Amino acid sequence: AYVDTVTLGGLCSSPLAGGPLLSALCRPAGAQAAALVFLFLTALLYLASSIVCIRMWRHEAARR
Repeated sequence: AYVDTVTLGGLCSSPLAGGPLLSALCRPAGAQAAALVFLFLTALLYLASSIVCIRMWRHEAARR
C-alpha cells in the first residue's frame, strides 16, 4: 500500500535533504495540511466533550 506521509519517513530531516528537489518534495500539500488541522481539531473537540460529559455525570451522581 502506498502512504503519502507528511515528511516522507524522516527523509526530510536527513543531511542529504539540502537540494532543491528534495526540499520541494518535503513540503506538505495543502490537502495534507488541511487534514492534519482537521484531525487535530477533531481530537481536541472529542477531548473537550468527554471532559464535559464526565463532569456532568459526576454532577448528576452527586445530585442524586
